[in-house]
Amino acid sequence: MNSPLSITLSSPYLSLPEFAKVTGIPYETCRLMVKDGRLPIRAKARKMEKVLINMIALTKEADFQSR
Repeated sequence: MNSPLSITLSSPYLSLPEFAKVTGIPYETCRLMVKDGRLPIRAKARKMEKVLINMIALTKEADFQSR
């Protein structure tokens, strides 16, 4: 039987530099992961908006992969 997932996030979105710092993944690697679709981001209305990593989508993906 699977127990429910309970995780507390400080924010539903992290900027790319914050995500790189928290995960220990180099910034340029994170940038490439966004570019090739390996990291989910919040939809941008304009091209020059700040990239925000969707931490809720990552958490859901991790939960799904762990089952």
